[in-house]
Amino acid sequence: MNNNNAMTEPVAQVEQTRKAKKATRAAVFGTFVEYYDFSVYGYVAATLALVFFPSDDPTTGLLNTFLVFGSAFLVRPLGAVAFGWLGDKVGRRTSLIACITLMGAAATLIGLLPGYAQIGVWAPILLVVLRMLQGFSAGGEIGGAASYIREWAPPSRRALYISFLPSIAQFGKGLAAAIAGLAAANLTDPQMLEWGWRIPFLLALPLGIVGLWMRLSIEDSPEFEAKKEETASKQSAPFSELIRKYPRALSKVILISLVQNTGTYIGTVFIAAYFSSILGYSKSQASTIVLIAVILAAFLIPLAGQLGSSRGGKSILRMSYIAYALLSIPSFMLMQQGSINLAVLGLAVGMIPYALCQAGTYSVMPEFFPTHIRHTGVAFGHSVGAVLGGGIGPYLATWLVGATGDQSAPAYILCTAGVIGLIVISTVRKNAPVQNDTNSHQFS
Repeated sequence: MNNNNAMTEPVAQVEQTRKAKKATRAAVFGTFVEYYDFSVYGYVAATLALVFFPSDDPTTGLLNTFLVFGSAFLVRPLGAVAFGWLGDKVGRRTSLIACITLMGAAATLIGLLPGYAQIGVWAPILLVVLRMLQGFSAGGEIGGAASYIREWAPPSRRALYISFLPSIAQFGKGLAAAIAGLAAANLTDPQMLEWGWRIPFLLALPLGIVGLWMRLSIEDSPEFEAKKEETASKQSAPFSELIRKYPRALSKVILISLVQNTGTYIGTVFIAAYFSSILGYSKSQASTIVLIAVILAAFLIPLAGQLGSSRGGKSILRMSYIAYALLSIPSFMLMQQGSINLAVLGLAVGMIPYALCQAGTYSVMPEFFPTHIRHTGVAFGHSVGAVLGGGIGPYLATWLVGATGDQSAPAYILCTAGVIGLIVISTVRKNAPVQNDTNSHQFS
């Protein structure tokens, strides 16, 4: 009898590991698709400015385009509340399926949207609506995916498993940059304006179908299922409980997310327009530079995640914030030298704090909240931080360069974000990941 039990236990562990890896693959690939869909807009922003916001002043058109880019962030908290409720009450799987469906549909419709020359003011209006639907979807995606992977992953390897989320997401951004770059390199400017810009958006359809198929094949974690039964009769409003019982934890997640999103959207999305519209590189050169840096980050993030598994998320975040404060200005100075090689080197230097921050942020955020409100807490906190850091960041960076003439202005924003991060992380008491649900809120 004892021998049978001994044999059954390894079999159960093998099956648990298999399901954990399958769940992680589905969550990660879906996030890859979501980040592709969401990032494409930024990589073709310079062209979209001409298609939807024709103006005699290129900077004005670009600013309008980034305003629409930022509009997606305004509805992210609403999406976080809606998808967070769905994920915490119905299931992470259901929420993840709904997220990828909405994001893919919105991206595909943007690719089919007529421009200003065809339907006038309705073109930018519809662009705003579709972009906001993307933001609504993005509001639930990362909270659900991070919570889902956290609940499936072995406790000793959570930071590593979760690090694949932002790592593979880089390949989503990289694919977006690559497709945009290939289109710009192989099509004439009139062709890009007429139909070439649509290609990256329309690719969202087949990618979304594959991601949806993968997410339909997964199941919710045993941890979630157990807590779902325990808490079903106790609460029906995860968001209300989040606000009432966990305000300190939520405020810290928001600020951690603010820093992470500032680095993300200035360092990997705004930077493409920075190279082409401000530094004078061609659109294809700009896309290539960003692609190289993003792929580098994709390989650095799991290394940072492995380090986080042994050192703790707090240590990784502290290192990333110090690196942002020290490396951002040298990074941008290298980009401004007029050399493609130095531009690549400069952006690669900027990917060091970026990779550390990505790995640390996503491994730490789920630990602030117990299972029954985890999706809502992570999604809402991350989304509010994304509004402040991601929605405002690219616009503020563009405005500062135009207002001051200082091409290093975006670096000052990143330095400031690093200082904010250091202040916040100094108030986080617990360094090691929380191993059980009962004391998750002590990670504050």
